[in-house]
Amino acid sequence: MNKKTLFLASLCLATAGWAIELSPASLSAETPLVVQQPDRRVSAPAANSKTPQVELLNPGVEPRQQLRLKPAIDVKQTTVMTVKMDMEISTSGRSSPAAKIPVSVMTFETKVTKIDPNGDIHYEFAYTNADITGDTGNIPPAARDAMRSTLKSIVGVKGSFIMDNRGFHKGGDIILPEGSDNNLKQMVGQMSKSLEQLASPLPAEAVGKGAKWRVSSSSNVIGMNVNDIVTYELASWQDGVASLNVSIEQQANPQNITSPQLPPGTTLTLKSLASQGRGAATMRLDRLMPFRSTASVSSNSEMSAKNAGSSEELTITTKMVMEMTLESK
Repeated sequence: MNKKTLFLASLCLATAGWAIELSPASLSAETPLVVQQPDRRVSAPAANSKTPQVELLNPGVEPRQQLRLKPAIDVKQTTVMTVKMDMEISTSGRSSPAAKIPVSVMTFETKVTKIDPNGDIHYEFAYTNADITGDTGNIPPAARDAMRSTLKSIVGVKGSFIMDNRGFHKGGDIILPEGSDNNLKQMVGQMSKSLEQLASPLPAEAVGKGAKWRVSSSSNVIGMNVNDIVTYELASWQDGVASLNVSIEQQANPQNITSPQLPPGTTLTLKSLASQGRGAATMRLDRLMPFRSTASVSSNSEMSAKNAGSSEELTITTKMVMEMTLESK
């Protein structure tokens, strides 16, 4: 394999990593985010001025009621998130074979430990398994192994969070396993400011069937500033079970990208990024995680990249389709 091929494969791997981080938040209101600085314990960020903004677009029909999370103490859930991606990349106008990205499967557990009088929810989480599965196709073995190693590094990450009964995160503590290398610490350290944006908060107002609300947020995802608009529709509400239809939009302005996932010495500049998607979720308000969520997101981006020691600048155009499924029990 020549250096240019390995360089492009590494960029493909990095892009796949960004996609995993970008989209599940829109359907998984309480999915824990790995955050860590050089020591093993750190305080997760508390809510600030960048807290997601919720706008009620339509209150829906009567009867209406406020949607509030009310899990019982000691409620436990095991959640499996599966991410599938197809990617096409063209470099300076020359198309490369479609990349067969391995399927990523991540498992984590949550447990409610305390409910405050104001409704704030304290809970613990732990990642218990993570791996890639399926046909790796034309992904070079080195890139495949790097993807598997990075994914498996989250196993053993654990901690605790606090969020209010509308789903806004209010901070917490996270611990990385002993022996975590500097690359992992740097990678997840860049995500520390994204925690509060991973909430998918519920509207303050009472709502009924057909209600729609919009959640707008911005976050830094592995070195890239992204704007998100997610619109929810309450398709049905019965016996404490809500079914939601979800519309997803993501956009990023031109910017330089810095990430430990990039090949050493690589300069990467984002020229454009736009994503659209749709999904659905079924959730009970007496549980933290949805019983089932699905999403399909299409993304188009254009970047310029320069390898260390080379004057050649590559223009990389990426088309990606991602399907995500989350199931809890």
